[in-house]
Amino acid sequence: MYKKSLRKKSQLTDMHQSLSDILGGERLDQLVGLSRLRKRWKAIVGPMLGQRTEPYDLKRQADGSYHLVIAVTHSTMAQGIQLLRNDIRKACFEQARIARIAKIFTHVQNVAGIHDEKVTIIAKPVSLQQKKLLASEVQNIKNHDLRHAMFDARLAQLRYSNEDIHP
Repeated sequence: MYKKSLRKKSQLTDMHQSLSDILGGERLDQLVGLSRLRKRWKAIVGPMLGQRTEPYDLKRQADGSYHLVIAVTHSTMAQGIQLLRNDIRKACFEQARIARIAKIFTHVQNVAGIHDEKVTIIAKPVSLQQKKLLASEVQNIKNHDLRHAMFDARLAQLRYSNEDIHP
């Protein structure tokens, strides 16, 4: 008789414990806190600052406190963060369970902010009659490259404008 070999059943382990073993318990707690903070960031600082700033790093200090580094798109946003620093500390404790934020630093970065979704703009079709009208408007321009560039720019303006296109 043929005996089917049985393989061992898999053992499910706690993911948090496995990550804690890899990263270290302290670093994992920092990453979890930073993740909670990122999820609630727009509610903490408001939609305008939320789109232009984001929590960048959370550094634990020797005395057990944290330094929060916030990425900002412009120095004006950094000033807004500094004005709200006490409210941010309070919200970090209440909403993300991060206690003892000693200092808040800002870091200027071109692309910063938490965006919900990317907006895709769909080009609208432009009729042949409107293209002819546009071509007749730029036909008096002598420079060939300039004429084509102006035609393409105006055509793109018509395709992506918010207004309805009328022939």
